[in-house]
Amino acid sequence: MQATRTDQPSASPVAPPPPLSLQTRMVLLSYFAYFFYYFCRKHLGVATPAMVNSGISDTTIGWVQTAYGVCYAIGQFLSGALGDRLGPRIALTTGMILSGIASLAFGLFPIVGVLVIALSLNGLFQSTGWSNSCKVVAEWVNPVNRGKVMGFWTTCYIFGSIAANVVAGTILARYGWHHVFLFTGITVAVVGVIQGIFLINRPADRGYAIELEERSSPATDNTRSGFMLMIRQPAVLLLGLAYTGLKYVRYTVFSWSPYYLVSSIGLAEESAAYASNGLEIGGILGLLLGGWVGDRFFPGNRVRLALFALIGMIGAILLYRVTSGTGGLWGNLIGLGAIGLFLYIADAIVSGIAAQDIGGAENTASAAGIINGIGSTAQLFSGIVPIWLKQRWGWDAVFISFIVIAFFSCLAILPVARKGKLTKA
Repeated sequence: MQATRTDQPSASPVAPPPPLSLQTRMVLLSYFAYFFYYFCRKHLGVATPAMVNSGISDTTIGWVQTAYGVCYAIGQFLSGALGDRLGPRIALTTGMILSGIASLAFGLFPIVGVLVIALSLNGLFQSTGWSNSCKVVAEWVNPVNRGKVMGFWTTCYIFGSIAANVVAGTILARYGWHHVFLFTGITVAVVGVIQGIFLINRPADRGYAIELEERSSPATDNTRSGFMLMIRQPAVLLLGLAYTGLKYVRYTVFSWSPYYLVSSIGLAEESAAYASNGLEIGGILGLLLGGWVGDRFFPGNRVRLALFALIGMIGAILLYRVTSGTGGLWGNLIGLGAIGLFLYIADAIVSGIAAQDIGGAENTASAAGIINGIGSTAQLFSGIVPIWLKQRWGWDAVFISFIVIAFFSCLAILPVARKGKLTKA
């Protein structure tokens, strides 16, 4: 006897949620991925004073920083779209290995030609980090807990930046600037291999499901349309414009604060590397405080908190502008810490949490890539413009440029902050 055929689809079983231990493991893997990205991002800034003393001009290094910014901005758009289509594991693994190789190349062949080519292309490789790390968190964390988790998770680029400064500064003092690029290159490449072995793109890859936002449409493959969907969102574009001010301030301080502290304040090279950590030390408090305050008082639209933080950052820059010259080691550490407190609250919301809120789990990498791509255009100016301003009008002109572009960011973010609720597109 033939079995009776039915056209009614059988009910598919509901996938269980992933165990907390697995969720935690994926969040920590992405945390340490972006933590170590900074080892091949901060090394050039720390090594700059010694490189200038060895005969490489600060103008040359400024142009390399600018070329890095061009590659980084272009790469943000590509990396976000590819991350949503192929998954973050491939993007993170490939980006970290190639970034490590670029740094190794300059460490092994420390000539200007390799500096220009390898460390400019490093911007392209570094661009794979943020959008794809954010996507891992968006896939594995329920949106209800996103603010708190991201408040912790975004400390990865604070602690990574601090560790990169300390490690590079120590190697610089003991072995010379060539070895800075050798050590950081090897470290980042090894961590990239670890990501390729252990990272899981999404819970569904292991038969689990996690409660996320409603999908835009069951019939729509958002891995294909996500980039075009996100780039048509006015909120995404405005956040990208607002991010230019944060990127300009952050990367100018990253690239030039050790040089400023040595040439203007008179600190030793190793002390300048440590003192420049003030931005990140203040940022740790800002990220943890911002995650809690955002969930507690701005759950519908955390961008409002980012606007207040931008205003606070302008005030901190104004104060540091008049106190840095006489503050010494501790005064500069505290002054940079005050700037970092407000900067990182706004930075984490604009580039990460808001991108997750608008993009949802399936389009987070595209939204984050677009916001970071637009914002990273400011890195084109954080390389050569500060040196040009310093040479023409002194370091005070650099601080004035911070204030002007931060005010522009406030204007750009205002329409998004005025929304009653920031929802998934």
